[in-house]
Amino acid sequence: MPSAVVKGVNVVELADLTIKEFHGGVSTKDPKLSAVHETITAASVSPWRCPEFTEYILVIEGEAHVETDAVQVVTAGSGVYLPRGCRVRVNFPGPAQVIAICLPAFSPTIEHAEQEGAVAVAPAHKTKDAPTLSQSVDVVKAPTLTITEYFGNVASKDGSLSACVSKVDEPCSEAWQCPEFAEWVLVLKGVLHLEHAEGTTVVPAGSGVYLAADERVKWIWPEACTYVPICMPAFTPDGCRREPEEGSAKDADPETMAELHKLHTAAGAK
Repeated sequence: MPSAVVKGVNVVELADLTIKEFHGGVSTKDPKLSAVHETITAASVSPWRCPEFTEYILVIEGEAHVETDAVQVVTAGSGVYLPRGCRVRVNFPGPAQVIAICLPAFSPTIEHAEQEGAVAVAPAHKTKDAPTLSQSVDVVKAPTLTITEYFGNVASKDGSLSACVSKVDEPCSEAWQCPEFAEWVLVLKGVLHLEHAEGTTVVPAGSGVYLAADERVKWIWPEACTYVPICMPAFTPDGCRREPEEGSAKDADPETMAELHKLHTAAGAK
């Protein structure tokens, strides 16, 4: 069955910035991966840093300015991948919302943030690899469910991890599935019910849950919902091992699953 539901923890609370950790060293004591929702309410400038983790950033609202030797503007609906050892800072010119995923999990000791005014000393892990931008793709456009992939086999040709923003417009459910991949879920709005052999796990807004590979579950949304699924390795239709079900969200329109398979086939993944 799914792991225990974990309430997100506000690891940063400032006047113009809130960072809620759903998975990671503080909320779940998981050193493998951290996933946070950042809400920025005013323009902000961050310190330079050279992390020992890789980072995936999904810009949901507003825009982020990613500064290395140059500045890359990441607008809403886009993502940016920051390789391990990249000296970088991420600034926000105004209000924004982002999801940040770190592998391994974020911790201040491996972030290597530079103190203002201090002489920067390049750590041994510093790399010349540059950030990579990706444009999100609506991989599922069903009558009640839209899944927008920011990273994964389709959006970034990355088979190691996929990260999406999913929006449910009204009560509905999905077919049973038993994925080959592990999944970390963040519920931002509404509520998610996960039906399984032992009963139903309720995941309310502001909470997260982890699904191990080979767990058979059925997703149910009793109301409108926005959630973020992170899959490792990246989601594929075949790897999902979905059991088609009449009336489910993705089976309401026969073109939905056909298009999902088409997108993955074109990307070279099944």
